[in-house]
Amino acid sequence: MNIKNIFSKRNEIIDGHFNELRSKLGMADQNEEVIFSLREQICNACPLKNGNNCNAMKWLDPKTLEVIDAPKEGFVRGCGCRLSAKQRSKLSLCPAGFWGGEFDRK
Repeated sequence: MNIKNIFSKRNEIIDGHFNELRSKLGMADQNEEVIFSLREQICNACPLKNGNNCNAMKWLDPKTLEVIDAPKEGFVRGCGCRLSAKQRSKLSLCPAGFWGGEFDRK
């Protein structure tokens, strides 16, 4: 992983945790909270969800929702992230493409 990717991931993590804290303190932007809530609903329905994490030991076919234990073409690996923070990062994307980019400037 190159240095640019490392800093990008660091920024995603900080953004998610910051927004999670703002939400817990009642200081969240309500428009953002609507999007974060939709992301949470999507993750809750995903077969890769394992507790509060996206299972990095499994691979998912985003079209069929089939889950397997080893890499295979057309399948994406779970990211392993703590979902309650990742869902609140405006910079993050679901590895299966189910959400993300809602905050991109058009």
